[in-house]
Amino acid sequence: MAEKQEPAFSIQRIYVKDVSFEAPHVPHIFLEEWKPDINMQMDNTVNVIDEAGVYDVQLKVNVTARLGDKTAYIAEAVQGGIFLITGFPDQDRIRLTGSVCPDMLYSYIREVISGLVVKASFPAFLLNPVNFDYLYQKRRREQGQPEATAAGA
Repeated sequence: MAEKQEPAFSIQRIYVKDVSFEAPHVPHIFLEEWKPDINMQMDNTVNVIDEAGVYDVQLKVNVTARLGDKTAYIAEAVQGGIFLITGFPDQDRIRLTGSVCPDMLYSYIREVISGLVVKASFPAFLLNPVNFDYLYQKRRREQGQPEATAAGA
């Protein structure tokens, strides 16, 4: 009989995979009153690196700031993390990679996006907090799957 493996969760590495910034109307956009419409898109992906429980989770954020019909800037980044996740039931592992890991990566990507915006000489911008557990549960409902509790039940 196989020995039951104790659950283990750890961050192996946090990295920036991709960064892009465009400001198509600089410098003239700086002369306009700064009341932008901000649109943020976010997505995450999960890839198995090793069947022994090593996962690559990537969080992609795209922020577009518009002044009327002009794009002030587009900031995009992909923040990744390599996580060791072993000994968890499938449902818990899926919740970890779909909610907990992106939540951990979010603080890093917030800093990347904020830094890009400030370095381009636009007013400071900080992404609002995100409830990744809510987004995970919402996605499960949309896919017709039962909600998962914090314990994975």
